Amino acid sequence: MRALMARTYGGPEVLEIAEIDPPAPPEDHLLVRVELAGLNFSDIDHRRGERSTPLPMVMGTEGCGRVVQAGPRTEGFGVGDRVAWWLPGAPSSCAELAAIPAARAIRVPDGFDPKVAVALMLQGITAHALVFGIAGIEPGESVLVHSGAGGVGHLAVQLARLAGAGNIIATASPEKFGLLSELGVDHAIDRHSEDWHSQVRTASGGGVDVALDGIGNATLPGSIAACRRRGRCILYGYKSGGHAGGLATAFDTGLLGPGTVFLTTGISFLYVRDRAALTDRVGKLFDLHRQGRLKVKIGGIYRLDEAADAHRALEGGASRGKLLVRLS
Repeated sequence: MRALMARTYGGPEVLEIAEIDPPAPPEDHLLVRVELAGLNFSDIDHRRGERSTPLPMVMGTEGCGRVVQAGPRTEGFGVGDRVAWWLPGAPSSCAELAAIPAARAIRVPDGFDPKVAVALMLQGITAHALVFGIAGIEPGESVLVHSGAGGVGHLAVQLARLAGAGNIIATASPEKFGLLSELGVDHAIDRHSEDWHSQVRTASGGGVDVALDGIGNATLPGSIAACRRRGRCILYGYKSGGHAGGLATAFDTGLLGPGTVFLTTGISFLYVRDRAALTDRVGKLFDLHRQGRLKVKIGGIYRLDEAADAHRALEGGASRGKLLVRLS
């Protein structure tokens, strides 16, 4: 079978299409013919060696496809079922066939767009956990979402509104402001402007109640400064934004003092650790989309031989919404 592989760590140039043997799934796994693989910042982390993933590796932690073989310990699944998944551990999804633990697979309802199903896995789960689990946004609160046109961001701004947020502010590059307006963002701000955090305070009437920051070092002090007194700042993402800022490796806690801002980190996996939590959260996301209350922006669908370009687009901040790689 064909697979997108990295034999060394590095930039998008290390990616190659290789012919490898199909996986031999354990009894509690599904063998799936992959239709689409999703692209996330975690894929960039794996490719660059920031998670010490063993080499060589098949890329991709997320996908959607049809079951071609169901092991004896995969109750509830059968051949022909369309399933979607996100694997928090080692990647393996950007290949023509993938072995998926049944416990992490979600059956995609008949008629449901598989592109949307992939987009609502890691990024949808993350956005939902941030809004409803970690931040606990309450009616009337003001919210700042960094990278509001991105994969997580464009879902988070909509979910924040569904949670009752009264004033939603999002940062993005100016060319993405149109999308932010379509999503219902009240104020769009260029994060690369020197005084973006002051603009946020002005737009929110003195500071936001909640700041969702998936970037890190480059934005964290400003995100805290943009919060009102007793506001909540949530730093999320494995490396808190990959290309854009990096993990907050050094942090002056004195920044929290003047406004008594509450700072925490959000790891979405902790909110879907067991199957019941996973199916509940994803089910809610699927329902919101089917009801027309949650739009999903697909920013690009790439062929397997274009996967390196997809990595470049995401890593360089040029993408809008979800990026996908088509396998079949």
